[in-house]
Amino acid sequence: MIKHLSIKNLLLIDQIDIELNDGLCVLTGETGAGKSMILDSLGLISGERLKSSFKPKDERVASVTAIIDISNHISIKKQIIELGIDCENEILLKRIINNDGKSKAFINDNIVSLNILKNISNKLLEIHSQFSEQGLLDSSTHINILDEYGDYRVALETTKTEWKKLKKVKKEFEDKRYELERITNEKEKIEYDLNEIRNLDPQLNEYEELIKKKTLLKNSAKISEGLNEIIKNFFSDTPPGIDRLLAQNISKLDKIKHLLDKETQKKVDNLNSIYIDTQEIANYFSSILNEEFDIKSLEKIEDRIEDFRRISKKHKIAENSLIEFREILNSKLDGTYLENKKLEILELQYKKIEETYQQESHKLSNLRKQSSRELDNLINKELPELKLENARFETSFEKDIPTENGYDKVTFKIKTNPNSEMGSIKNVSSGGELCRIALAIKVIAQKNSKTTMVFDEVDSGIGGAVSTAVGERLKKLGNAKQVIVVTHSPQVAAFGNDHFIVYKTLNNDESKINLRQLDKDQKVNEIARMLSGKETTSEAINAAKKLINE
Repeated sequence: MIKHLSIKNLLLIDQIDIELNDGLCVLTGETGAGKSMILDSLGLISGERLKSSFKPKDERVASVTAIIDISNHISIKKQIIELGIDCENEILLKRIINNDGKSKAFINDNIVSLNILKNISNKLLEIHSQFSEQGLLDSSTHINILDEYGDYRVALETTKTEWKKLKKVKKEFEDKRYELERITNEKEKIEYDLNEIRNLDPQLNEYEELIKKKTLLKNSAKISEGLNEIIKNFFSDTPPGIDRLLAQNISKLDKIKHLLDKETQKKVDNLNSIYIDTQEIANYFSSILNEEFDIKSLEKIEDRIEDFRRISKKHKIAENSLIEFREILNSKLDGTYLENKKLEILELQYKKIEETYQQESHKLSNLRKQSSRELDNLINKELPELKLENARFETSFEKDIPTENGYDKVTFKIKTNPNSEMGSIKNVSSGGELCRIALAIKVIAQKNSKTTMVFDEVDSGIGGAVSTAVGERLKKLGNAKQVIVVTHSPQVAAFGNDHFIVYKTLNNDESKINLRQLDKDQKVNEIARMLSGKETTSEAINAAKKLINE
């Protein structure tokens, strides 16, 4: 509820401060006194669009500030905290308008966007008038009004739970499908790259070996010359080579071996081993000379090295990583099959949860339609009491895109005379009719809402017993929440818990709008004025007292 409202430099208002309480609060005053300015200020903190006439003059800054009790609005408190704004049981909503016509919005002195201000304030305040953008003119609120009346919270929560599950698995399914599409689109490229590596058929440590062979072949002339010299030294006849000299020495030693001591015999045996090793080394050098230094193979080796480098550069990997990369490409191809399987499983889950959501939404829709018939009946019984005897109210259903609230689009429709067709409430021409329709709906439908309600022109075109009926219903609403009503009806004003009068004063040839709260005697005098007109008679005073007492 609004606890305090402050208005500064707004049109004809210099400064007004209002302390408000629970229950029914009425604002009265003569025609043209400026009651609409109070409603305009409430519209500003509700995030409504700025009128060009609101631009302050003389370099001043206009502002509207409201302190609102949100102790009964846990979800709003949570929403404000999530915005990073400190929040307790009261919040301060503020809208300031600079002399350039631009405005800023604040919550607890933290600047916020107009959309955030509107989102927060619309959950705390409903303005019902012909020109308000809130209340019943916003058809998106109709489904919430019906759901509050129907009180099928279990069905609503079940549908919301299934919707959350559906959103989660739908995202997983779509993400997986996108990933699979991406992999499938890459599959042809992967297969091409894989075939390229398969054709190369790299072997373990092959690249390093190729580099070594290339180095050998590039220096083959020098190495061949050296090896030929070495082999000649091994196997030469004249002068005798290493092989021949060792063989001759071993042959001579074998002849006298039996004459030598054991230690010397061991040395002879070692010389035999050396001779064998020397022959193996000589043969190895011969094989290198015969095999490695085939100069014709250099071109093939260089071509293969170039293939290694080209493919590695293409994939930005090291030349010796091609075998590992080949396995990665293979696993990606295998992964396509596995991802397909995962997608099939997710699709089954998605369809199952979607089916459950549809079932729960269907149950919820049936409950809504059942409740709407009861609601329509009760509201239609209210309408004649509010001088809307020719009006007919009806709840309309359409299938909408699925949301956490199911698939219903709920719209309240009405016709105000028997010959017209059912139409949207926003097309009702009379502001008074609109407010009385809103009053009937709120009295019947809203049981638990703590939203502050504002009604303007609710008594337009009515009087007597009908005004009393309107006052009774406003009072009934005020027993559960804060209700603010701008009225010209003494019958309605008599029901108010708090009574404020709006009046104009002349200051330096300028009219200024003021407001003050009335005590009991002042309230009697104001209602008497409303009853009698310009002159307040004793009969009017007595009639006002009787009206209040009754």
